[in-house]
Amino acid sequence: MIFLCSILVVYMVLSLDLQMSLYVFILLMGGAYSALLASSWFHVMVLLMFLEMFMLLIFLIVTSFSLMMNLSGGFIFIFITLSVAEASIGMALLTMLVRSHGNDFMNVSIF
Repeated sequence: MIFLCSILVVYMVLSLDLQMSLYVFILLMGGAYSALLASSWFHVMVLLMFLEMFMLLIFLIVTSFSLMMNLSGGFIFIFITLSVAEASIGMALLTMLVRSHGNDFMNVSIF
């Protein structure tokens, strides 16, 4: 898997321009985050970390589109503010869960 990713990165650097390389990188990172989320989602802390990774991925997409379209940066600041609020609410819920149950293991299986 690492070998395949390294070959893909070399191909991206050599054949694509910078903007297309960024889009392919965003696509690969979204796929990697989705695969990791599907394989280990039993702990709430892991879910919160993946949620923050997705928020950073969406931030990259929004930033690249706003730079490409010459839009104002107001939406970017609103998005960052909402993602910070989401992270703080998630950590508060995680703290409440750990204090009430002793751990963050959900003990749920989808398979």
